[in-house]
Amino acid sequence: MMATDSFAISLSGLELQRLTVDTIAKNIANSTKTFSNIKDVYKPLEVIASNNSNIHMNGIENISITERSIDPKRVYDPTHPYADDDGFIYKPAVDSVEEMVSLMSAVRSYQANIQALEASKKIIQWTIDMSSKS
Repeated sequence: MMATDSFAISLSGLELQRLTVDTIAKNIANSTKTFSNIKDVYKPLEVIASNNSNIHMNGIENISITERSIDPKRVYDPTHPYADDDGFIYKPAVDSVEEMVSLMSAVRSYQANIQALEASKKIIQWTIDMSSKS
């Protein structure tokens, strides 16, 4: 494995976790919105990462954001201004606790990628120092 491979892997991991944190923040921000029409309800998002390469490890190759296929919450509240004719409002199916756990995991993964990047940097610096002493 080349030294640049370790940087590529760590940097792609950082990008993935940054995008994950942004997506989770968007889900949490939209979790309390209410709608009168089920078609207008915010659909929670998730980040999908994949790597098609089995031979070379160059980090994450494909990162995409997709909507979760989950039905919105239907809540009976006839006094709500957005209530439909039957007295129901619709809310995004976002579980705040689940989102917070995912957020903590993404932040920890981000920190781990930074530590791996720092370790790679130190190894390269040590190699340069050793070769200059020879």
